[in-house]
Amino acid sequence: MLYKDKQLPELYTIKHLHDDSYVDNESRILDRSLSPYLFRNDTMNAFLKLLQRPIHLFFDKFNIIRNFKNPTVDKYEYRHPD
Repeated sequence: MLYKDKQLPELYTIKHLHDDSYVDNESRILDRSLSPYLFRNDTMNAFLKLLQRPIHLFFDKFNIIRNFKNPTVDKYEYRHPD
């Protein structure tokens, strides 16, 4: 998300127009990692949907810290092989 927000939206769209490997983790990070049983309750479902963006930002911030070790990549780079 931070990598995308750093660039101009038009240029980012043109640059990544034919990317097949892009996965929108921002909207599905908790859906994939938590039990579906938790999402049955409407109150819990609404709360978990509100938590998805801060959790995704947490992982993005961790990648920035990780990228400071490697001076050859941009600090907002998120496509790591491991």
